[in-house]
Amino acid sequence: MTTTQLTAAIATTLSHHLPNIPIYPATGADTQDSQCLAYRLLAAKLIRERSDRFVQSLIYEIRWMDGKNIPEDLPDRLFEALETLEVEGVFCRATELRWKAWGETPKLWVYYTMRTTKVSEPSSPMQHLEQQPTVLKTIQV
Repeated sequence: MTTTQLTAAIATTLSHHLPNIPIYPATGADTQDSQCLAYRLLAAKLIRERSDRFVQSLIYEIRWMDGKNIPEDLPDRLFEALETLEVEGVFCRATELRWKAWGETPKLWVYYTMRTTKVSEPSSPMQHLEQQPTVLKTIQV
């Protein structure tokens, strides 16, 4: 599963669970006074466990852009929507969800951790081996 696929699944899931709230990818020009959600990939990490196995950790930030008018049930609705995502038939469960609404723009951080395996190219067995005769030379001492 790629970060692009997971990001698209987050946008789709938020739109489905919160149909009356506009949802946008976060940009540098986000306004603080509109009642909408902005989402973005905050951090990504890939750690090799073995030669072909990795642990992928992703953190997403979902911001409520109107800091003065926060719907009372917004954290619960976001938790419910993002706790488990389905991406092309594969379920991805959040390992942590954090809501923060004091001091700045209200936001939810969602952490996803997945184990992935790199599919290696199949090697083709040697089809034909050519052997050429070699001549041994004797050195006289």
